[in-house]
Amino acid sequence: MSIKATLRARQRRRRILWISVTAVVVALLVVVYFVAAVGSPYTKYIGQPVSSTILQQITGVSGSTLNVVGTPSGVSAPAKVSGSLLTSGGKPEVLYIGGEFCPYCAIERWAMIVALSHFGTFTGLEYMLSSSTDVNANTPTFTFAHANFTSNYISFVAVEEYGRAGTTDVRQTLTTAQTSLVSQYDTCPASGGTGGIPFIDIANQYAVNCGAQFQLPAIAGGNWTQVASVLNDPSNSYAQLIDGAANYLISAICNVDGGQPGSVCGQGYATATLSPAQSGSVASPALLAIPVRGSDLRWTV
Repeated sequence: MSIKATLRARQRRRRILWISVTAVVVALLVVVYFVAAVGSPYTKYIGQPVSSTILQQITGVSGSTLNVVGTPSGVSAPAKVSGSLLTSGGKPEVLYIGGEFCPYCAIERWAMIVALSHFGTFTGLEYMLSSSTDVNANTPTFTFAHANFTSNYISFVAVEEYGRAGTTDVRQTLTTAQTSLVSQYDTCPASGGTGGIPFIDIANQYAVNCGAQFQLPAIAGGNWTQVASVLNDPSNSYAQLIDGAANYLISAICNVDGGQPGSVCGQGYATATLSPAQSGSVASPALLAIPVRGSDLRWTV
């Protein structure tokens, strides 16, 4: 082979190699794009009504399971706050403020549904995944945006202020009164006094105001069945954290609604020791143990 032919062959090999590398890079970029855009094989369920099976599993966690779980390590109690009793419809009000994009709101909703279902009935719950671009991406959860809750003992008011796309995706707007409660009670010394979401105000007597009560990144990218199906198993790590957080919420609610119903509030799981009051109605030391990354930053309005 002549020198010219050899050089031409080398050039062809280089071009083929360059084209091959370019094709691989482009393919990887396409995959990354679609993973970011779609994020999860479960996105098709977003906004769909929760199945009767999943609903029964998450709302039907037994008292015996809750008693066995108790208050495990890694779960924080609501902080004691001080204020005039918050009511709605003549009943103590539980106010939740969050966002569908927020992975910390995502895990907290599991505990909230378990807890609140011991005082009333949910309808209209829909599937949701947290943001595909935030930490713990695509955490399976639910949205309260179209949900209703009926109870003889408490009122539940939920505000999903933002959709899954983030803080530019305004979904529901806070009232003036809710904004005032946020300013008063959604404070966290660990973040310089600034609160975040999720925020739960239990009748102005207790608050989850320094991030989610627990960390559960392992469910990110999973599905609802994987979590709901184990909630009644007190030996399961998911159940221990979610049910343990629910026990604290149940105990706080029993403390503000006169201990009703007695079939719930008379149980051991409903008598968890809650966090002491702090000056200025801020979070307790137990809540401060949660990393600041356990909440999404407070929005701007």
